[in-house]
Amino acid sequence: MCTIPPPPPPPPAPPTLSPVKNSENNRSNNETIQYSEVCEWAASNTHLWEACAKNKICLNKSPFRYKYQNFESILQIGPTCGLVALSMFLEGDVSPDELLNITKMEGYSNNGEMLSCKDMIKLIKKAFSLAEIENVSFRLKKGGLFSEDTIQDLLNGAILLVPYDADFNHSPCLRQGHTAHWALVCGIIIIEDPGQSHTSDPNNVYVLCRHGKSRFLAAWTLDELHRSNMNLWEFSPKKAEDGLLYVLPEGGMGGENGLRDQFIMFNRH
Repeated sequence: MCTIPPPPPPPPAPPTLSPVKNSENNRSNNETIQYSEVCEWAASNTHLWEACAKNKICLNKSPFRYKYQNFESILQIGPTCGLVALSMFLEGDVSPDELLNITKMEGYSNNGEMLSCKDMIKLIKKAFSLAEIENVSFRLKKGGLFSEDTIQDLLNGAILLVPYDADFNHSPCLRQGHTAHWALVCGIIIIEDPGQSHTSDPNNVYVLCRHGKSRFLAAWTLDELHRSNMNLWEFSPKKAEDGLLYVLPEGGMGGENGLRDQFIMFNRH
């Protein structure tokens, strides 16, 4: 007599996985262990601590001097890096979309690109009026980004809006202006006592920056940002052929109406 074997037992249920929050602020256990005891001087501010730990700035002792003001990050959509950096300074009181509408109406930009510091100053005037900001002054600076005066201004709380060439990781590079980008400089670190001159050692002065392509606070030497700013000679030939119409300043990016060797300084009163 034939018998039918019993059916096989059902397969085990798949394991239940706890959801993992998808955030740029997540850190692996190894990273937490590795950095748990460094940059204790910056431990009161997560963004500052992360930037300094990642870039190995003053890991085991406090810097000689530093100044940092936190601004919340805003990620850019399209070529709106300058508008996003300005909106971060305005703490979102005027959004990047509102700034984009102004630039289009005033003829400063077609897609969000800001290729003229003089036009950026005009935009700031309109944005400050819209946000009813009265306790902040601003001015266009030509030259002197890596200088005693600018370093002292940053230590006293100045904020800078600086155009530069961005590398693949968005740090300053030298590409003749072909990857022009904007950063909001919101802090400075002097690692060691500079003695008579802050500019005698280019590796002794770091700036802390926000920009529209990362949620993380960036840390670069002020000298490399200065050299990148000095290198903004021409608009990207690749972008010139991408089918979009861009507003270029008279005399080009490298001229007096452009971006090269220029930046904007904000001071609170």
